[in-house]
Amino acid sequence: MLRTFFTPRWLGLLAVVAAVCVGFGWLGAWQLSVAQHDVVARIQAEREALVEAPLQEVLAPHSAFTESAAAHPVVVEGEYDGAHQFLVPGRVLEGEPGFWVVTPLLVDGGEAVIEVMRGFVTTPDQADVPPTQPVTVRGELAPGESPYFGQDPLPEGQRGTIDLSSIANERPEQFYNGFIFATSEEPQLTSATVEPVPPPVLTVGEIDWRNLGYALQWWVFAAFAVFMYVKMLRDAAQNDAAQDDAAQDDAAQDDAAQDDAAQDDAAQDEVTPTPSGPAPTVSSAPADERIEPHHV
Repeated sequence: MLRTFFTPRWLGLLAVVAAVCVGFGWLGAWQLSVAQHDVVARIQAEREALVEAPLQEVLAPHSAFTESAAAHPVVVEGEYDGAHQFLVPGRVLEGEPGFWVVTPLLVDGGEAVIEVMRGFVTTPDQADVPPTQPVTVRGELAPGESPYFGQDPLPEGQRGTIDLSSIANERPEQFYNGFIFATSEEPQLTSATVEPVPPPVLTVGEIDWRNLGYALQWWVFAAFAVFMYVKMLRDAAQNDAAQDDAAQDDAAQDDAAQDDAAQDDAAQDEVTPTPSGPAPTVSSAPADERIEPHHV
């Protein structure tokens, strides 16, 4: 197969297949980027069209966190419950590691509670505890995080994640299944040592399936081109091998025929003797001539 491969014809065809695969791969990647960009543009437009609304109009206590609630700007009035504030380690702001400061906010006259991510600190001692007084919080909603599975126990007052399911089991009030990325307070109760954290930037969580299908189609074409090249090369190599075998068989038959002819000639020479004495003479006397007897 290698002998067939290293021929000008198949090396040239390989260059063509490589160019086709590169082109199809680029087209597939372009379609994928288009699919992602279209979705991002659509979601961004939907986010920009969202209007700030009271928390109770967007999310209800003990209800599932819906997709429409994600990143929705909300405003809510209540009082911070500083006694149940906690820090979330392992967070990063502008490349600097630190902690999120999360404080429950009692709303609906103290009958319900929602967690508020007030900001970021680099050390636990920078996290202030807000006073218990009425405050209006504005921000964007976010769903709860996955449970913490770390093996090392955390210090008191810290949680590995904002795991709302575990927090809900500890609160007697009605619980909102989401938390707020705080962007402002009225009045300002959070100290300057707590840096505000901007809401999460928009990332691609889904793609346009039609454009994804186009991308997969181009990649399948590229794979099919490679498959056909390998198949044709293998068939050509098998055909060349068959022709070589046939040529070898013909040559072997010709050699065998020549050997048989040589053996026949040798055998014929052995059967026919070569005379070694003088050739016999034949009398020229007439056949009917009689020899008369002599009388004594």
